[in-house]
Amino acid sequence: MLDTRRRQEARGTTLQLPDLARPDAGTTLISEWIVDTPERQDRAGRALLGEWDELSARFRPEAFLRLSCFASADGRVLLSVAQWASDEAHLAFVREHRAEMVGRIDREIPGIRRPGLVRYRLAHTVVPDSVGDDTTDVIVVARAESEPASHAARWAEATADRLRAAPHPGMGTAHVFVSENGARGLLYAPVTQANGVAGARPYRLLGTVAGPGAVADGARPADGGSARRA
Repeated sequence: MLDTRRRQEARGTTLQLPDLARPDAGTTLISEWIVDTPERQDRAGRALLGEWDELSARFRPEAFLRLSCFASADGRVLLSVAQWASDEAHLAFVREHRAEMVGRIDREIPGIRRPGLVRYRLAHTVVPDSVGDDTTDVIVVARAESEPASHAARWAEATADRLRAAPHPGMGTAHVFVSENGARGLLYAPVTQANGVAGARPYRLLGTVAGPGAVADGARPADGGSARRA
């Protein structure tokens, strides 16, 4: 079990998880980088946050809201959760800048495997009667893939109903997503006991980069740098 409260007291983190229900986020983009070792995970996470911090500060894309970078507990995976005002704005920006950014990271940390980005839409938000510790920096993520596509929406609805009926101890506000193509579902939830959700993988927040207009949620605006662990 990950004791997040004890770790935060020891490290003094002030990082805050993203608000995945913010109304200005027209799309939530989630992707994984498979990096294999804790040392490579830390280096890749710092490189990714640094690149996005520089890109956001230099080009100030108004539609970019926030990037949050998480590390899996086993040290093998980075999880990126990006919020943009629209898919079109994100596509236009990465079409111009992503290749050079990824190239620089790959030269520093070769061999990163990227299964691909998934575009999600928020389907359900579940706020338990007794909300978990809002200072946690640990989340759990559970996924579902289905054919036909309509089954993902059913999975999302059933997952939200189950959480409302029997919330997991130590779980905060949970968000259930369905992918843009309707074929995938995803549960994202902050927890203080990471082993409380069957089939879910725990991640710890490494750092965040806020868009040029952001002033809250624990991430500084792009011209002030990103918020990350020392």
